[in-house]
Amino acid sequence: MNCTHCGAPISLEEKFCPNCGQPNEAAAQHSRDMENYKREFEKTRSGVLANLKAYKGITARLMIFLVVLVLMIIAFIAMNGVYEIHRNKMIKNAKAHSAEVSATLEEYMENKDYVMLAEYAEYNFLSSYKLKDDPKLGKYYPVIRVARCYEYFYMDVMKFITDEDPSASTYIRTSIGTDASEVYKYINDPEGRYLYDGSDKELVDSALADIEELTDTVLITYLGFDRGEVAEFKTLTDAKRAVVIEEKIDQILSQSK
Repeated sequence: MNCTHCGAPISLEEKFCPNCGQPNEAAAQHSRDMENYKREFEKTRSGVLANLKAYKGITARLMIFLVVLVLMIIAFIAMNGVYEIHRNKMIKNAKAHSAEVSATLEEYMENKDYVMLAEYAEYNFLSSYKLKDDPKLGKYYPVIRVARCYEYFYMDVMKFITDEDPSASTYIRTSIGTDASEVYKYINDPEGRYLYDGSDKELVDSALADIEELTDTVLITYLGFDRGEVAEFKTLTDAKRAVVIEEKIDQILSQSK
């Protein structure tokens, strides 16, 4: 390039012309441009670093969330695996000791202790479908099903009468009616509820008769039914049974005030 004043050759780095001594305007403009460029560069760099820092924060939180999620899934799968192993072990043990298991179930049935029968069956996984067709234990499968329904009904009634403030337990009120209905559905229609499929009909009928008597007794003893009301209660729909249970509970609560 040449000096704008004298035309002598001059470089961009020279602030003054070596020939005429005048300021090099191109050099001065170049210096200003470079300063502007540096400022813009630093501004852009700071913005990029700030965005990158924020992105790293979001990424870090996302990675933590994903790691926790994966660990939870692994733990869930592991727990299910452990539960499945335990269940299979208990079922295998029940089959291996079928004579002892049968004797225990028969003893509970003889004593009409169907709550303990249900607890024993649940602990030993006797209600599993894997035992439904077992040649030695399968005949107890329908009895266990009804016994568990009766257990739920009985335990809910016990919770109600022992609760310090039974009026506050809406859930128990609903459960008592639902559980009682489930018991009577089995009693009223054992064939329709598939209780006789591949099982000992005499055994099932005997257990149903016992459980019906026990359920009637609970209604009379703890919920204020009489024999006639119990007989009518068995014929009602689920919705009407729920209403009757609510009315009986309200009567008990009003009398206790």
